[in-house]
Amino acid sequence: MHRTCGCLMLMLCGVMANAQDAPTASRPASEALLKKILGAGTPEPIRLWEGEPPKFLKDGPAEEVDDHGRIKLVTVPTISVYLPPAEKRTGQAIVVCAGGGYGGLDWRTHVVYAADVFVPKGVAIIGLKYRLRPPHKVDNAGIQQLTLLDAQRAIRLVRSRAKEWGLDPQQIGIAGYSAGANLAMNAAANFDAGDPESADPIERISCRPDFAVGLATWHWRQKESPFTFRADSPPVFLVHATNDGINGGGAPIELPREIEADLTRLKVPVHFAVFDEGAHGVGNLIPQRVKNGFAPAKWPELLLEWLKKK
Repeated sequence: MHRTCGCLMLMLCGVMANAQDAPTASRPASEALLKKILGAGTPEPIRLWEGEPPKFLKDGPAEEVDDHGRIKLVTVPTISVYLPPAEKRTGQAIVVCAGGGYGGLDWRTHVVYAADVFVPKGVAIIGLKYRLRPPHKVDNAGIQQLTLLDAQRAIRLVRSRAKEWGLDPQQIGIAGYSAGANLAMNAAANFDAGDPESADPIERISCRPDFAVGLATWHWRQKESPFTFRADSPPVFLVHATNDGINGGGAPIELPREIEADLTRLKVPVHFAVFDEGAHGVGNLIPQRVKNGFAPAKWPELLLEWLKKK
């Protein structure tokens, strides 16, 4: 079947959803469609802000989801919470930022597959649906500033509900793939303790991640790091492949090497896991890779062991 036709049929299925999955004024059709694509166990998204988010784009186009679970045209940021059974929870949670060049979110590959691996280990996965361009008409610095608001709010929101979800508010990390890793590193470099004078109780909470993970960290194919880390930046775990970015695409390995050097100078704990295979998808936890023991797909175990020493 032609891909366009497949997307159209899935959109029609979303329109024909039953009452439980039907979109409402506060629940866009794309969310009901994503749930149909991903199946049972897909959590209901939670808006980061009850009302309009800061810098909200009014009259933006409808959000889109394709038949592979990729999301585009996001204007309303949300989180989707994948919790382990209460008896297995370690208290750790990872806010996961999917990749897609700031123009899309590869939700199934990066969020759902991460949940498949981490949740059985007792670690909660919090998928962050952050804003994208299009429809936001901003430059590279502008999209970084906009999405940083979403990442910071996501960390604050998870901390605000940590007790409810059986999480440790001091074990809330952030991880990202490609452009999502760009966002994760941005969050690790830019954070605050919260605004004690804010009328919004969530804004009074710190947005500093307790650790950050960069998987195939990308910055528009550049080799130089744009991030200005601090001495109090959180521990950073980097995963990259030596064959990433060698044909003009992806992300050159010089970028995470520079990040590692910057953090080392600041005496911030950093670990760099380098693999000779995987290319730009080095961190993808595709089920077949996990099942077959693909070396880069073992990074979750490496991360959790490293965090025990921090």
